[in-house]
This record gives sequence, structure tokens and C-alpha cells, in this order.
Amino acid sequence: MRISAIFTLLIFFIAACGGGASETDVSQESGSDDATETAEMTPMGSGGVSGSVMFTGTPAERTPVRMNDDCTDERDTEALSEDLLVNEGAVQNVFVYVSAGLPEGYAYPTPSEPAVMDQEGCMYVPRVMGLQTEQTIRIENSDPFQHNVHPVPEENRGFNESTPGIGDYLEKSFLVPEVMISVKCDVHSWMQAYIGVLDHPYFATTDASGSFMISGLPDGDYTLTTWHEQLGEQTMAVTVAEGAMADASISYQ
Repeated sequence: MRISAIFTLLIFFIAACGGGASETDVSQESGSDDATETAEMTPMGSGGVSGSVMFTGTPAERTPVRMNDDCTDERDTEALSEDLLVNEGAVQNVFVYVSAGLPEGYAYPTPSEPAVMDQEGCMYVPRVMGLQTEQTIRIENSDPFQHNVHPVPEENRGFNESTPGIGDYLEKSFLVPEVMISVKCDVHSWMQAYIGVLDHPYFATTDASGSFMISGLPDGDYTLTTWHEQLGEQTMAVTVAEGAMADASISYQ
């Protein structure tokens, strides 16, 4: 009787252990399905917004940037102020982004390629740029001497690290949306840049012709915001239709 009872308990123990492993497998498969479903539900469309940012009036003349000899020796042309670049009425370096209207509760995939900023001729290039939350930003040094990169965010964690010489770089990321983050160099006080961080890919920076384009939007009603370091912010309502580009021409005075 004692041997029979022990054999019965052994069979029950083996069956119970097998049941536990089966439940674990089901749980892992369920988590995988949820992740796939979330990715499929991320809304991407075939519409967009394009336009230009113009300046009405006469802008102030650009002034020479007072640099030390090491920096001027690295440049082919004289450095001029970049806080207001107006080319025949078109405004460069305006950050344009969708600030309202996107469906809530969706996660947009983080770009695998880094956004790149350079330190070249003792200036940040580009001066204004955007990236998504958690996207890598690679900050390179093309000058043969030390710079230090010093972002001053209000919502994200800042840093102050050097790039000692040509070919050196930093790779960082920002975790929460913030428009804009000011970036300076404590070694060269005139160096200035701005980074816009968003949790979606719907942003752009105007080029020398003042033009911008934001594509991949689902149809819907949106608020578009423009930001410029001297001219400030403007907002406008835009309606995007599937497969079409809405016009969003904007003017500063």
C-alpha cells in the first residue's frame, strides 16, 4: 500500500509540473500578439502638409560673429549671425510641427538612423533640427580642437560633455517631448543650436527657400505650430485629406 501511494503522488507531481510550463508558454505567446497588434494599429496616412514661411518687412542685417583665431582659420568664409536668416523674404530655420490632432494612445516607431548634428567651423550645423523621443542624436566634431556640447533642457536630462578633436562624437537621446532645447558650447560662447523633440514623426525645419513638407499624415484636422528663435510661435488649423497635401503658408512680420 505504501509503494502504491508513493507512485500515485509521483504521477500527480509530474502532471502538475507539466501544467505549469504550458501556462508559461501561453502567456508569452499572448504578449507577442499584443505587441504585433499595437504595431499594426499605429496610424500612418498618405496625406500631408507643405508650405513656406515668409517674412514681411526688412530684416536686420546679419552681423559678423566674433571668433578667436583658431576658429577663423578653419573657415573659408566669414561667419555671420544665424539667429534670423531671411532669403528674399523666405525664413530659414523655422521648426514646424503638428502640435494637436493626432490620435491618442498610439506609439510611433523610433527611427533606427540617428539624427546628426556637427560642430564645424565653430558653429553648430544645423542650427535648428528635430528628432523623436528615444531617437539617437549623434553630435560630431569636424574641428581639430575641443568643443563641449551643453544642452539646457527643461523637461529632459541635460548633459555637458566634450568632443576633444576632429572625428570625436557623442551619442545621446531625449526621452520626453520638448520644444525647444537650447544647445550651447561653453568653450565658444557664440555657438548656438536648438533641438525639437517630439513623440511622433510629423515635423520639419524650413530650408533656405523657407519651404517645408510633413508627409505620412492620416486624414483629419490638425493644429500646426511654427517656432523661430527670434520671431516666436504661430499656430494654424489645417485639414488633411487622404492622398493630398494641404497648404500651410505662414507669414511673420
